[in-house]
Amino acid sequence: MVRVRTMSVRVAAVAAVLAWAAAPAAQQFGSITFPTSGAPAAQEAFLTGVKALHNFQFDEAAVAFQAAQKADPGFAMAYWGEAMSHNHPLWAQQDIPKAKAVLDRLAPTHEARLARAKLPKEKALLEAMQTLYFSPGDKLARDVAYANQMARLYEQYPDDHEIGTFYALSLLGSVRPGDAGFRRQALAASIAEKIFAANPKHPGAAHFVIHAFDDPDHAPLALDAANAYAKIAPSAAHALHMPSHIYVQRGMWPQVVASNVDAYKAAVDLNAKLKLPEGREDFHTLGWLAYANLMLGKFDEAKKNVEAAKAAADRNPNAANIRDGYLGMRARYIQETAQWEKLPLPAAPAAPPAGGEHAGMPGMNMGGGGGVSEGAASWVYIVGVSAAKLGDMATADAAEAQLKGFRERAAAGPNAYAARPHAIREQELGAIIRWAKGQKDDALAFAKRATEVEATMAAPSGPPDPIKPAFELYGELLAEAGRDKEAAAAFEQALLRTPNRTPSVKGLAAVQAKLKTSM
Repeated sequence: MVRVRTMSVRVAAVAAVLAWAAAPAAQQFGSITFPTSGAPAAQEAFLTGVKALHNFQFDEAAVAFQAAQKADPGFAMAYWGEAMSHNHPLWAQQDIPKAKAVLDRLAPTHEARLARAKLPKEKALLEAMQTLYFSPGDKLARDVAYANQMARLYEQYPDDHEIGTFYALSLLGSVRPGDAGFRRQALAASIAEKIFAANPKHPGAAHFVIHAFDDPDHAPLALDAANAYAKIAPSAAHALHMPSHIYVQRGMWPQVVASNVDAYKAAVDLNAKLKLPEGREDFHTLGWLAYANLMLGKFDEAKKNVEAAKAAADRNPNAANIRDGYLGMRARYIQETAQWEKLPLPAAPAAPPAGGEHAGMPGMNMGGGGGVSEGAASWVYIVGVSAAKLGDMATADAAEAQLKGFRERAAAGPNAYAARPHAIREQELGAIIRWAKGQKDDALAFAKRATEVEATMAAPSGPPDPIKPAFELYGELLAEAGRDKEAAAAFEQALLRTPNRTPSVKGLAAVQAKLKTSM
């Protein structure tokens, strides 16, 4: 009896979701033109699905494409779209089994699926997706091969906005942390900007201009797109959040708060509507909101954000991503408020299993590497910092040893770049410990080494990870040592990477005032 009732509830939920997707007028996801061979009854749901893809609303995209399939079971592009919802380009995630299951519902072989596509462009998109999912090599190799195939398709259809938008995204999806140069981002931006100029309500164009210019040097070029994007797709939580990428790079803290207040509410509402798990877009936006509140000195508001994260962690005791996201937010709060407290040091985690390519969607940015999330690594770091500030050197030393282990494990893995954030945390905590022990020259040497590692990394795309920028810490220690001119230079370097970051702004102002007085 219980099983039957459970199944009936699930069927009813699916039916409700499909009914919602089949009547998409209430969803404000932007405006596109994408002629296809689908039946007229399938067109509106299909367009909603494509717009949802452009907005990275992947769950809603899948539902909309399912509605299009229901309206026209032989519509090949509806299956293409649902399969594309299982590829998350900028997070290097892909669920091949789920995509294959979708395509198998259309036809059992690639050749049979191509035969179901009625237009040459539809066949070409199915061919490109076959490369994206099933070509040889790892995810990066497939991403590069897919981008190359989309380049050829763009040459064939240079005025097609959807081909151009998916090509721009494919270029961004082939970029990885640590890559040198800006050529792919620049090309993607040039394509997206052309489309945005022709259709100012195109969600993908505005979205990918922002992603292409998401760094301190180029962010001013994306300010118009950032200001427009939330108005283009106000029903998309990710679209409401994305302008804050540019606002963070410009140090526009009130705008970051406003963007993520709206995005967090939209993400929570979507979770409830589609029965989605917590800890994805909701946690991502909540973390950014807490950071902006900290930069504005709104510590009470930031504390409420952290408490909301803790409540989610308490509701989901078996969800490691939610726990680690909460710990990362709490660590950042302690760092920025300097409210040091005695904290338990977690046991060092066991070595992780071999990673796959279709992990769940992200909540907080999992940038730790070596099988350790950013949140978990930040927590060990802040436990060590708090202990050193409170004189508990045994705990501080143990935390430093754990960070060293994280760094060594990541360095031994396939992606050495992932070891660099761990190296920065290790050196920073080492500096703070030695400063607390009165070993100031050693402390400054540790802090300087942290800046040397940080200088090899791209500027953060959002709240900094590690949570304490290395040049900022070095500036603070130099200022305490009375080396004000060197401290000013360190703070200036910090502000190039994290513009208008409040501790660096205050630190620079303080040492400049001292330098002015001493002249």
